[in-house]
Amino acid sequence: MLSVKNLSMRYHEGVFDAVQDISFDLPKGTKLAIVGESGSGKTTLLKLLAGLFDPSQGEIFLNESRVLGPAHNLVAGHEHIRIVLQDYGLKKNQSLKENLEHPLRYDTPAVQEQKIAAFAKIFHIQDLLDRKSYQLSGGQQQRAAIATCFAANPQVMLMDEPFSNLDVLLADHIRMYMMKEVKKNKTSLVFVTHQTADALALADNILVMRNGNMVQMGSVEEIYDQPVSPYVAALFSDITFFRFSKLEDLKLKGFKSCVKELGDTFVSGIRSHDIEVITKGKGLSKAVVIRKEFHGDQYKLFLRLPNKLQLKAFTEDMSVQVGDVVKINFTFEDVLLFSNQTTLEV
Repeated sequence: MLSVKNLSMRYHEGVFDAVQDISFDLPKGTKLAIVGESGSGKTTLLKLLAGLFDPSQGEIFLNESRVLGPAHNLVAGHEHIRIVLQDYGLKKNQSLKENLEHPLRYDTPAVQEQKIAAFAKIFHIQDLLDRKSYQLSGGQQQRAAIATCFAANPQVMLMDEPFSNLDVLLADHIRMYMMKEVKKNKTSLVFVTHQTADALALADNILVMRNGNMVQMGSVEEIYDQPVSPYVAALFSDITFFRFSKLEDLKLKGFKSCVKELGDTFVSGIRSHDIEVITKGKGLSKAVVIRKEFHGDQYKLFLRLPNKLQLKAFTEDMSVQVGDVVKINFTFEDVLLFSNQTTLEV
């Protein structure tokens, strides 16, 4: 169990907390994704969890052992926690093979050779073992750093944007391997990502940050289905926000009862993929196509309704063109309600 209690961090030259009063528990074997806009404190939190920074307040425990920062350790870090940062942390004066040998140093030479060969094959670095890290591309360094982390077999793995420099085919292969090994070894995994699709697909829980604060934490289903704010909703889907009153003309079933309870000045939103585009037949409202984008297996349409509300939707119908009038359909259950927010700023 990794336990974080009231954790805050302020840089010496800073006038604000990069991390502010964050608390959570991460059971053994759990996968946690940390997401948020740039500068929200994600990497700082990761370094705190690794024992690379001293918190301004709060505590971190791995089981019964307190994770201490560099003020308390000659060598920063914790023996059962490994971190892969965006600089990858490989020793530049050593070959890739030597980097892999270090976490395996307590194994016999024969076992080391066997494990290094296995990791090299898994991470597609067989032909790179004799190169120094500075002779590797960013993607090669990233694969090598992840391999080194797995070679150490820690209780907790921390990774900052672990797939950012990997091409699509390799990223899928490495993701599958990582998830299989983490599950098999009951390793706790915490990873920072801007790719929220990765967070939804790979994590058990998600922690959303903004301005150093924890905005929301929950299961992937909770974060996606029950976002606490437009900010959280916008991170995980293509969505349009508008004042709830804009839906009055559409005569949605459930609209009037909601207005009686909550009013109509608060912010609401609807995800683009929840809107059905109809070219023939009846719909909830007419809409003019004002822009069309090709997205591979479908088209993204930018639509303007008679009441000037602009929405986005997807269709597979290639015949729809800019200027066409289509019909749209969605239900009241598709609308996200943020009754505590009245400004449209995300």
